[in-house]
Amino acid sequence: MKKLLLPILSIFIFFSIANTSVAKEWYIEQLLDLNYWVEEYELRLSKIEYVYFYNENTNQMYDGYKIADQLLKDEMMNMYRNWEIDYYTMNWIVENYNLFIYHTNKLFSYVSVKEIRSDSKEVDSAILKNYELSRSYYKRVKHLLLSK
Repeated sequence: MKKLLLPILSIFIFFSIANTSVAKEWYIEQLLDLNYWVEEYELRLSKIEYVYFYNENTNQMYDGYKIADQLLKDEMMNMYRNWEIDYYTMNWIVENYNLFIYHTNKLFSYVSVKEIRSDSKEVDSAILKNYELSRSYYKRVKHLLLSK
C-alpha cells in the first residue's frame, strides 16, 4: 500500500506545483481582452440619447448628465480593470446602470414633451415615475460601488 501511495502522492505534488507556476494571463485573453471586454461593451451600449430642449437650463442639465455619464463609465471600468470590483459585482453594476440610463432617457424625453405640452397631467406623472426609477437605480449602482 505504501509503495502505491508514494508514486500517486509524488505525481499529485508534481502537477499541483507545475500548475501554479503558470500564473500569467494567456496571450489569447490579452489579445481579445476576454476578462473585461464583455462588461465594458455592455456598459458602453447604454447611452444618453439626444433630446432637444427649448429651455437653456434643461439643456445645461442634460449636457451635465452626458458628461457625468461618460466619466462614471470610465471610472467604473478603471476600477474593474484594477480588480477593485469583482466580476459578480460588476455584472450587477452594469445591469443597474443600464436601467438607470434607460429611465434617464425616458425622463429627458418626457421633459422635452413637457416643454411642448405643459398642461398634460400624464406627462407630469411619467416624469415623476421615471425620475424616481432613475434615482433608485443610481442609488443601487452607488451602493454597489461603495460596498466593494
